[in-house]
Amino acid sequence: MRIAWESWHGSPARRSGVCAAASWRPRVSSEPLEPPRLRWWLALACAAAGGYLLDIASPGLAWWWAAFPGVGLIVAAVWQQRWPLGLLLGAVAGAAFWMPHISWLTLYLGPVPWLALSTVMLLWFALFGAVASLATRGLAVLARGVFVPERHRRRALRALPLAQALAVAGLWVLREGVQGSWPYGGFPWGRLAHTQAEGPLLQSVSWLGFAGLSGVLALVCAVPVACSFACASAATGRATRPLLVATAASAVAILVLALLPATALERTGSVRIGAVQGNSKSGIFDDRDSGSVLGDHLAATQTMLDQLEAEDESVDLIVWPENSAEFGIPDNPLGSYRLAKLSERAGAPILIGSVLASDDGTYTNSSLLWGPEGQLPGRYDKLHPVPFAEYMPNREFFHALAPDLVDLVQLEYAPGTLPSALDLSTQAGVVRAGLAICFDIIFDAQAVAMVDGGAEVILAQTNNADFGRTDESAQQLAIARLRAVETGRALVNISTVGTSAVVAPDGSELDRLVPHTADAMVATVPLVHGATPALVIGAPVAGGFMLLGGAGLALGAAALIARARRSARSGSAAAGAEQL
Repeated sequence: MRIAWESWHGSPARRSGVCAAASWRPRVSSEPLEPPRLRWWLALACAAAGGYLLDIASPGLAWWWAAFPGVGLIVAAVWQQRWPLGLLLGAVAGAAFWMPHISWLTLYLGPVPWLALSTVMLLWFALFGAVASLATRGLAVLARGVFVPERHRRRALRALPLAQALAVAGLWVLREGVQGSWPYGGFPWGRLAHTQAEGPLLQSVSWLGFAGLSGVLALVCAVPVACSFACASAATGRATRPLLVATAASAVAILVLALLPATALERTGSVRIGAVQGNSKSGIFDDRDSGSVLGDHLAATQTMLDQLEAEDESVDLIVWPENSAEFGIPDNPLGSYRLAKLSERAGAPILIGSVLASDDGTYTNSSLLWGPEGQLPGRYDKLHPVPFAEYMPNREFFHALAPDLVDLVQLEYAPGTLPSALDLSTQAGVVRAGLAICFDIIFDAQAVAMVDGGAEVILAQTNNADFGRTDESAQQLAIARLRAVETGRALVNISTVGTSAVVAPDGSELDRLVPHTADAMVATVPLVHGATPALVIGAPVAGGFMLLGGAGLALGAAALIARARRSARSGSAAAGAEQL
């Protein structure tokens, strides 16, 4: 370590006192252009601890502050490592995060689906570890090496930490974007922004969007890491001052974001909504009689109406959860009649959930509106059916691997093609509502489509019965809360069993139900018009982060390849290849 510092900056006595007193010691190769990095065993520990901290930053514990050391430890672990070790470190961090984070999959289905999804998601983390290692290490080689003229080297060294931090933040956003898109439509769960649903940065999502908030958080965590490693190789204390200023600026940026209020949009009116949680046996493996789910929600609604009538109150619209009216309600005369009579008593239409058969043999997970005279105009079909649960992709291939599990998925749900914003005729007049069924709410494109379609309020119907009393419903509600703030709209998240809540446009809760109880909540929510900055500039901000990540990776990889070729030409081909 002493040899390496001497080769870069002269004797150890010239090193910064701050760095000399540091308790950690990054590994520095004796090669003069080899950037400092953590030793492999310490990096593995940091990666595992960082991944676990990210999980406890998320619901159910929701210790939002743990996201900062969590990301910092992951970034420090992969910083300036060789890419094969970075790949391993990313996988370790991914496993430490994803395996506890989605352990709710094991409740009824056992370990196979949990292990399969965890493996796919940690592979994206592994790729992040590899490319982040390449980018940070390559940029360090570029700034310190012969590729930068001597007269510009000091300036390059000063810019290096910020360039590395921007590259890492961009690659983090890129990882989240890819995992949310592929394979099979992606799984945009467990994003860094999701950790802030209970934290002081919640309202900043109305300015930055999900990807933008993730990028800013990753950047703020990466800057101190960049400072630490730059400090470990700095010639003088004076060289570290701009980096310390950058760290302080990051802290100030977080404070500013915490003080930002949610964007207030133009209010066009209000609507009084009753949302019913039937607490029914509506899971895949629940032992129930046909019609029991419908009956539970009819009974819970009657109880709500009894209370409203006793208080001389009423509602403009009633919302039921996903699948609350079971299968084929339009073709069920008795069920249709009971819904119509209930709507007549309430003096308000009821938005229900039902599974409908299509002519081609597929099914749709649908929302329908029911009034005193039967079905009313307006229908939405779930846009993002869940692979391996609501349909089986590549059925023959996966059947050969796990026939018993594949045979559990008997229906093939097709993605919806209808608009996600539609007019609902209510007692308060026609309300333009944005609809999302279950996992629809986790996709950014769904939020954009609802607002572009003119949605004044968001109704999120879901069925969480398959996950029991695990953290799944709390994680989904956290995403819904962020979505309400991002879009600037009130959001009604109603589940068959919970967690159900009405969220205001600023993220505060207007009402919440105790999970696994039959109950209803009534709230007057604002109707709004317009788009928040997050929806206007969110996509460009996300794209900007991704471009920075891609540019950092390209420059870093090019520098490492060029250095390897120089070594090869000088007769040290093996050493040159090893430097990658």
